[in-house]
Amino acid sequence: MAKWLAAEVPEWLLLIVLVIGLPAFMLLLESLVHRWVPHWRRGEHNDATGIMLSAAAVVYSVAIGLCVVTLWEKRSEARASTEAEAMNLAAVAEAGRVCDPAVRSAIDEAVLEYNRGVLDNWPNRVRGDAAPVVGDALDSLASTIGAITPQTEAQRAFVLDAVRRLAAATELRADAVRLAHEQQLPDVVWISVLTGSVVVLSLCVTCGIRDGLLRRVLVAGVAATIGVNVFLAVELNYPFDGRVSIQPNSYRHVVELLESRG
Repeated sequence: MAKWLAAEVPEWLLLIVLVIGLPAFMLLLESLVHRWVPHWRRGEHNDATGIMLSAAAVVYSVAIGLCVVTLWEKRSEARASTEAEAMNLAAVAEAGRVCDPAVRSAIDEAVLEYNRGVLDNWPNRVRGDAAPVVGDALDSLASTIGAITPQTEAQRAFVLDAVRRLAAATELRADAVRLAHEQQLPDVVWISVLTGSVVVLSLCVTCGIRDGLLRRVLVAGVAATIGVNVFLAVELNYPFDGRVSIQPNSYRHVVELLESRG
């Protein structure tokens, strides 16, 4: 459900539903509840209700705060991983200047195919699946580097650095695929967030405030705050998917750079 919301529903529409629709629904519910139990408006049990509401709000705030922070960290990690993967092999192509023109051309072509493979198979990356064509390009680059016989100190240093980057490329690729596969919060965390939201909103309508306007403002304010938190959790839950997702701009930049050199 959360993935469908992030991928198919426009973020502006989801924001309107959660930040405007949810408070409107809570105002309607609050009006019905106080019509059914009018004595709650006198606030005879506000002390007990206030304590329970405060406790629930604190627990909910900690839980939703940890969720949003965790999702933002995952998003930052995913973005850094994709940039590192793209730039790692781009550095090999750039340093290939010390090699013969034929070798340099082969290195550029292998790096180009690697990044093109990622771009062409980006839906696979979003699903957390490895694309065989990307692995083939990496194998081709490894074969090209392995066939180089260094003639100068610069070429020897290049080969050593290229071998190190090839090993890192395998790790970075696996890490990027893993992050795409393990990006979302577990279902049990979603259950706790949604349950906490319902509990806090439910307790809000039990408070007895005789001033109807003030009561409605407070209920709407709490509902809007919870709506914003849920919106953030939904949108950040899938860093590689949805309308505010991480795009393969780093790979596209490397492709454009190598094509311009060719």
